[in-house]
Amino acid sequence: MSKFTHSVKVPTQYKATAKILKVALEKQKSIKSLIFEEKHARVRSLQAVLKHYSDNRGAVDNAIEETNLLKDNPNLDSALAKVLVTELIFGRGQLNGDSKPVQTVREYKERLEKAISGSNIQKKEPNPRYVRVNTNLLSIAEALEYLSSEEWRRKELPAEATYADFLTAIRAMEEDEFMTDLHVEGVLIFHPKWAHYWAGHDFVHSKKFILQNKATSLAAELLAPPVGSTVLDLCAAPGMKTLHMCNVMQNKGRIYAVEQSQERYRALCDITNEAGCEIVTPILGDALTMDATRCPDVEYILVDPSCSGNGMQSRISVCDEQKDDKRLYKLAGLQIKILSHAMSAFPNVKRIAYCTCSLWKEENEQVVQRCLQLNPSFKMLSCKKALRNKWQNVGDKEYAKIGKNCLYCLPDSDLTDGIFLALFEKKRDGEEE
Repeated sequence: MSKFTHSVKVPTQYKATAKILKVALEKQKSIKSLIFEEKHARVRSLQAVLKHYSDNRGAVDNAIEETNLLKDNPNLDSALAKVLVTELIFGRGQLNGDSKPVQTVREYKERLEKAISGSNIQKKEPNPRYVRVNTNLLSIAEALEYLSSEEWRRKELPAEATYADFLTAIRAMEEDEFMTDLHVEGVLIFHPKWAHYWAGHDFVHSKKFILQNKATSLAAELLAPPVGSTVLDLCAAPGMKTLHMCNVMQNKGRIYAVEQSQERYRALCDITNEAGCEIVTPILGDALTMDATRCPDVEYILVDPSCSGNGMQSRISVCDEQKDDKRLYKLAGLQIKILSHAMSAFPNVKRIAYCTCSLWKEENEQVVQRCLQLNPSFKMLSCKKALRNKWQNVGDKEYAKIGKNCLYCLPDSDLTDGIFLALFEKKRDGEEE
């Protein structure tokens, strides 16, 4: 009889999470798709534990090996052990129930903590929780008043504060403090501890607050479509950037929001409707078939195409992701087509923002370089200057006249998702770059 046959059963939550982790490890399947296939457990808590494991996989695996947890307890399922150790050390800090596996891992708690603290593999500190005010439904003043009434303390910086001062202040935030962003109006910054609190908050469900990473908020900030302008979001779903542009434009003007996938198009329609976007016209269709007849008078375009996504901190991965050159080549081909189409198919366009959640140059500087070669009527604008020089990470300077004008958000130094941004402007007649 198995050593772990016991009258007290392992909680369903842990079993379901371990099952997903086991399949992901053995078959290299996507954790997110496995989570959404799971019918019997609360998705959010599954995702939280697996995200903690993804972020701290080296530390967890190393501690299990160093403490001989599995060697001493050969009948303890390896995937279940990883889940329980993750929850105990990096998650809630406690385990539910008194099943034999739970009791066993509890007994090892001190040894596990010692192994992790003595290891070179340190716990990955999560980035802050960013919450953006949807000014269609709530003014920034009302949002700040609400937070004050809930006894949140606003941490303010002096007007002359540098970007380095701002990052230092975020890292030193107390749990009951929040900050307003240095670059994007309406972005609120909270201690990482409150990530799940905001995910379940009424203001988020009612779309008064939007859970949007600060890095992705920079796209609308840099494109800066004026009130009353006509905008095209060529790859719009799920709609966060569309909604943000609507806020920037004070819900006045027109936004054509294009999405090719039927399912993602429905999500785009839902969020823009629920968030009070009166100026958005969702279009189900291929970005490459859009032109000035289908989307007339377009002045500002956001191009946020499919990409490798290796900059996203919400990704949950349990294997070391290798650079896939063939996939990057295909993605870059599509990205060049879409960005070049935006530059050539809309005669009234003034400014274009290009954005990826990738950190690979093949999808970023190289795409920008090729599109400028194909479309000499456009020049680049400096993203850093657009942020009042309060930024540090730019593109690769080996790409002449390109790298210095691009912008990178890097997870470790900017405390955001990994995002690339480039800004283009149509040259005036006779203008040289």
